[in-house]
Amino acid sequence: MTSAYNVKDMRSRGVVKLKDKDMFSVWVKTACCNMTSRQLRGLADITEKFARGSLLFTTRQIPIIPFVKLEDVEKLQEELKKVYLSLDRCGPTVRNVNVCYDDKICPEAVTSPLSLGQKLDYFFNVPMPHKVKIGVAACKKDCIISRALTDIGFVGVEKNGRKGYDVYVGGRLGVNAFLGVKMAESLSESECVKLVRNYFDFLNTEGKGEERIADVINRLGVERVQAELKRNLHEAAPVEPTDCQTALKENETGKSVVRVRATCGEVNAQQLRKIADIAEKYGKGFVHFVVRGSPEIPCVDQENMEAIRAQLREVGLELLDGGVDNLQSCFGGYCTEGNANPQSLLKRIEKLNDGLASGNLNITVSASGCPNSCGIAHLNDIGFLGVVDAQVTRENCNGCRLCVPVCKRKAIKIENDVAVIDQERCEHCGQCITVCPFDAIVGTRRGFAALVGGKTGEDTRLGEVIAEFLTEDEAFRIAERCLKLLTENKKNAASLIDEVGIEKFKEMLVPAARSF
Repeated sequence: MTSAYNVKDMRSRGVVKLKDKDMFSVWVKTACCNMTSRQLRGLADITEKFARGSLLFTTRQIPIIPFVKLEDVEKLQEELKKVYLSLDRCGPTVRNVNVCYDDKICPEAVTSPLSLGQKLDYFFNVPMPHKVKIGVAACKKDCIISRALTDIGFVGVEKNGRKGYDVYVGGRLGVNAFLGVKMAESLSESECVKLVRNYFDFLNTEGKGEERIADVINRLGVERVQAELKRNLHEAAPVEPTDCQTALKENETGKSVVRVRATCGEVNAQQLRKIADIAEKYGKGFVHFVVRGSPEIPCVDQENMEAIRAQLREVGLELLDGGVDNLQSCFGGYCTEGNANPQSLLKRIEKLNDGLASGNLNITVSASGCPNSCGIAHLNDIGFLGVVDAQVTRENCNGCRLCVPVCKRKAIKIENDVAVIDQERCEHCGQCITVCPFDAIVGTRRGFAALVGGKTGEDTRLGEVIAEFLTEDEAFRIAERCLKLLTENKKNAASLIDEVGIEKFKEMLVPAARSF
């Protein structure tokens, strides 16, 4: 049985329902966002035995195995234990800690995020009724996009000869996207741990329902939250660091990182084994999971790149060294909340890659099946969200109010025993349609919303919506036209928009699809 209660409980344990009957996705936790070659081969075997022979490298920097039958979940977990793996989580709970490369691998790293990440992973086992995402970046480039993707983001900095972390709090995407607010500067590792301890205490006492910290900031204000988080940072908050068996002891900053193209993060079992073999033969025996879903093999000698390229081709893979960056999505095509199929769209856009300038990795494209933006659509030059136009059929509505609490935008109210949707506030996620048992709220249009101008790094910013309810063909034509504009101008979308303005930029794209 998979009642609503049980489905919610399973999500909190990393087992998430898919559209297909009795099909689930299983979320696997990583240590330091790395996995050893042995673990990768174990995952390959597991996907063939219990799923459909493939897995996803995801924006959460973990692998997700789709199409697992509920009856096989416990057996799958037993197989994971054999390679020292466990499940991550979904829903209102503490997630896997996100980190990037440390200063033994990345020449631009200021700090060692692995060291702090191992300490903060202690909080993974602390029960919480709120969603908590924690990330540690080694420098201001913020490759894990902590300012937008984590509730608590630590960014490595060096100021006045002292190395430490600036802290950003409140980052999230979705229908109420929020960029993290800087709450502290140049903290030591011990101060960071104490701040997280304060965060948990504060959210448990002041957080309402399933509020995230962004909601608390909006409700109580930045100054109140900042005061609580920075309280007594000099006091020790001892934790037991987790083991990261892929942490390096020697400096490898002179080596290269192999980036593997994996559109939509999809990698099959045969490809996974090949990646594991390459990591073992040419690297340090492990693979790094990154936000954009492209498997990375660090610590490789440049002289071995062509040999690696040839071996990848044997299994239908290629190096990520030309065209646009890896096209990443969520699993919206088979997610219960998906309003459109991002995988289908991105695989069409991928074919445009051959016409782009070689070596241009400054352009990013991503898509998500719904406005939750698990595929980080807000943070790209070109992003797409699956949307649905929800309308109330008055004669079917009895004013039951089930739709009111599920609307994260607070766009629904009951007037004269009938639901009324504020279309100006609505973000077209479709949750009200899903929850309505009387077909009183129906979707009149489905398709993609197009966003442009998203940017990551020190100047992280969210993309702007320029069109909604596009068909896949219309979305594809906008992507095609936008890619052409950016390559011709040799600029990213954010820079071009700053130069010509959003309305002019929008006019440039109009011929690509119907007028919007």
